[in-house]
Amino acid sequence: MKKHVRIKDIAEMAQVSMGTVDRVLHRRGKVSEEAEAKVVRVLKEINYQPNAVAKALSKAQTYPLAVMMPHPETDPFWDIPQRGVDDAERQLQSFGIETHLFLFDPYDSDSFREQAALVLDFAPKGILLAPVLQQESLSFAYICQQHHIPLVCFNTYIDTLPSAAFIGQDLHQSGRVAAELMLMGKEPDSVLILHIAEHPQNSVHLYAKEQGFRQYCSEQGLSQTQLVTLEIDEPSTTASNQQLKDQLSRYADVQGVFITTAKAYTLIPYLKKGEMAHCRIVGYDLIEPNISCLREGTIDVLIHQETQKQASMGISCLADRLVFGKDIPKIKHLPLGIVTRENLPSYLFSTD
Repeated sequence: MKKHVRIKDIAEMAQVSMGTVDRVLHRRGKVSEEAEAKVVRVLKEINYQPNAVAKALSKAQTYPLAVMMPHPETDPFWDIPQRGVDDAERQLQSFGIETHLFLFDPYDSDSFREQAALVLDFAPKGILLAPVLQQESLSFAYICQQHHIPLVCFNTYIDTLPSAAFIGQDLHQSGRVAAELMLMGKEPDSVLILHIAEHPQNSVHLYAKEQGFRQYCSEQGLSQTQLVTLEIDEPSTTASNQQLKDQLSRYADVQGVFITTAKAYTLIPYLKKGEMAHCRIVGYDLIEPNISCLREGTIDVLIHQETQKQASMGISCLADRLVFGKDIPKIKHLPLGIVTRENLPSYLFSTD
């Protein structure tokens, strides 16, 4: 038996949500008979004493948390972690956890700085940050450190950034996995590495993926001259579309395309027509446009980064530290999901 058992521990042992445990313990809200029986059975098994939790609840304290991430209007990818934040808040609201969103334009440094200033004025108890802009995030993190505000990061790992924890993928390993998927079966003679609508000089996650990809290819005997990196704008205007066609037409003979962001779907009209229709395409993330392409067979593999879970765990880490006084892991790497058309339904079911 644990000396200081937490509601989170009981929930894991009973295989129910933390909210369900809270409702059973405090006799509030509706709980199914099956769920209540599971919780009661665990409480008996561990001879549960609610002193520690009762003490935390008796403080009647609220813990406002700031969440800084890109605005979903700039990229639908960010809808996914926002759902994770909402999930975590629902689970932890009985402990006083409140989340407040501060959304910025990931292509505008001024937008990030404006939101960072609003966060500091808000004076939260803790902050969850997606540090997609490297230099701006570093500056902000040092200010948080000076103000003794716990900072948890997700999605993008920056080794020089001072934070209480990072939750996400090993990005270098992610690139290696992408390369392994690309080289399976018939090995391509040449591969395009595409960074879409990003600024690599300020987006460390792209470099990490590319380096991992190149390293694996080199180990497998594919020369660096067979790997070509392009930084391209997201297709939007007629002018940029024509420019993109001109860029890609020079690489009609490539047999593989590795797209380092969640925007693989934007390139399908260009890559799957004409001379490049044969390309094997590896991309990232289960956003709806990518899912449609995977179903159609125009994207071959998607690497699932579990960003909803990343954000949810980030909020939970802050709650563990602030509410329960628990030490939190400095780095928590989540497993990479490999999603094809055949196993897509199981991933969609698990993320509902």
